[in-house]
Amino acid sequence: MNMNTRVVENLGLLRRFERLSEQLPGILFQYRLSPEGLFGFPLVSARMQPMFGIAAEEVMRDPWQMLSRVHPEDVNALWRSIQRSALKLEEWRHEFRYCHPQGDIRWIRCHATPQRERDGGVLWHGFCEDITSHKHSQLALMESERRYRFIVENASDLIILMDADGICQFASPAVTEVLGYVQGGLEGRALITLLPPDDAPRVQRLLHEAACRGETLRFEVRVRHARGHYVWLETSCSPYLSPLNGRYEWLLAVARDITDRKRRDMRLHELSTTDSLTGALNRAAFMGCLESSLESADHTNTRVSVVLFDIDHFKATNDSWGHAAGDLVLACLGEVCRTTLRANDIFGRIGGEEFALILNGQSLQEALVLAERLRCKFEQVRVEFHGQWLNFTVSFGIAERHRDESMKALLHRADMGLYAAKRLGRNRVQQASH
Repeated sequence: MNMNTRVVENLGLLRRFERLSEQLPGILFQYRLSPEGLFGFPLVSARMQPMFGIAAEEVMRDPWQMLSRVHPEDVNALWRSIQRSALKLEEWRHEFRYCHPQGDIRWIRCHATPQRERDGGVLWHGFCEDITSHKHSQLALMESERRYRFIVENASDLIILMDADGICQFASPAVTEVLGYVQGGLEGRALITLLPPDDAPRVQRLLHEAACRGETLRFEVRVRHARGHYVWLETSCSPYLSPLNGRYEWLLAVARDITDRKRRDMRLHELSTTDSLTGALNRAAFMGCLESSLESADHTNTRVSVVLFDIDHFKATNDSWGHAAGDLVLACLGEVCRTTLRANDIFGRIGGEEFALILNGQSLQEALVLAERLRCKFEQVRVEFHGQWLNFTVSFGIAERHRDESMKALLHRADMGLYAAKRLGRNRVQQASH
């Protein structure tokens, strides 16, 4: 092959190389490092001009025109990566910033394959591209993640991410302060298990229904603390709906500890509905409970009995010993009732020395037994007042509700039983007439 033929073939290869490089979004290049440490670009494609602002011919003639514009903070890392690739003959991959002649800073990503030459030098065949837009998006995403991470990690509210099955995928560091768990301690756990058993199905149903509609659900709920007690949380749950099928895939819950507030509210409610002297419900609260009990009984076809009772000759106690002694007797009556009654028996004070009980699910006979037990206890009580011992007795009237009987009619029958007990000598339990 003569010299002219070789020149023609080389020119043909260069033209094909240029046509190929024009179709690519970046630059094809060759970079050579001599055994003496000299470097240069034997070949650079024509897109060098728009990307780096320098003509390819100038870079091949003087590589410093391009290399001197590498960002000062990236120069050392760039040279180290080149030297490492030359030493180990491993693929070279690197990203760096480039100070463009137009004044802006661009991000460049390069990768090249090295080969050892006969004289000991290294020649890289590679490709580089402008990734400025991608890098800015990546950096913006990283900055956004950094901000959100800072917010999540320092928020006093508890932030929880759970999947559609209610399994915790993430809980913010506030989980330690709010629920007593170490960070990560709830992940992989079904959060429904932290709710009271009697409340869990209702909450689960409400969450599922709201999530299916794509609505945010706000509610207050008790959640079990790591130490075993329950805390009140004010919670907002927002679903993430898949754009592919419209179904919810995630639930984001933001919860705030409102235990102290709930305690204050409950205390205020107790003060507004409870007689401070006896611990009984006041008249309005008791009547509301009785109305609710009767409505529930209508739906469930269960029994309801009512007991009315008052202290015999209470006016005489006040007249003889004063109101302080009367208050002591009332407080003692309240204590006996609270220690004798069941948890679901409702105890109310409906007048000065007049009291009432709602016995849900109790028959007339069961009400008679309870009232007699209370009567005996009251009869045995002795109240010390300024060195004197006071005693008192109580009369009872009881009635079991008839089917569809009104609240007014039921109370009237029980009151007639109490009136009969008074008329027959007091300190007795009297059943209401039919």
